[in-house]
Amino acid sequence: QINVFSILENPDAGITQRVPIDDLVDQKSRPGNPDEPWFPCHKDDWVILSDGVRGKVTGISPELVQLVERGGALKTYQTGDFLAASPRNLATNFRIKEVLGISYALQDKSTEIIPQILHDSIQQRAEQEGYGEQLINLRVEFSQANSSSLDITVIADFTGELGDLYNRLRRSIQRWCVDTCTENGWEIPFPQMTLSGTIGKRP
Repeated sequence: QINVFSILENPDAGITQRVPIDDLVDQKSRPGNPDEPWFPCHKDDWVILSDGVRGKVTGISPELVQLVERGGALKTYQTGDFLAASPRNLATNFRIKEVLGISYALQDKSTEIIPQILHDSIQQRAEQEGYGEQLINLRVEFSQANSSSLDITVIADFTGELGDLYNRLRRSIQRWCVDTCTENGWEIPFPQMTLSGTIGKRP
C-alpha cells in the first residue's frame, strides 16, 4: 500500500500539517483572495484582545494560542476563542488617543492656541525620551465642550516596534499633557456635580 500525503501550511501562523490525501478528496475550498490574511498575527507580535489582555504571541498551533503578558504571566487561549476576541495587532502601527480637559476660563485659547502649544510640547518631550523616530503622526485638536471642561484630544500614531510599550506611552502622553498644563498655568478642573431640590427636615 502506498500512502500519499499533502502538506498544508499557514505561513502567517507558522503552522504546517501533514494530511493523508484521502482526507482531502471530498473537501472543497472557496476561492482565495491575495489580500486575505492567513492569521491576524505572527509569533512575537504584541496584541490587545477584546477582554483587555495585552501580550506578546509566543506560540500558535491549530488548537492553542499562547501569550506572555508584561511581567511574565502566560495566557493561553483556544485558537477559536483567540480569534473571537478580535486581536488588535500592534506590530504594524498603532494609535493612542487621550483626552485632556481644561477649565472654561481658558475658552478663548482652547480651540487653537492651547492645542498648538500642547502639540509642540508633546512632540519635544517624545523626542527627549527617545520616542521621536517612532512617533509617525501627532495631532492635537479641540474636541468638545463638556459639562465641566473643554476637552482637547491628543492622537498619536507610533510604529509597531513600540507595541510592547503601549500602556507606558499612554501614561507618558497623560504626563506630558499635565506637565505642559502646569508649566503654562492651565487649570484642569474636577468633574462637577450639580444638585437641585429643597433642603429641609425629613418628613
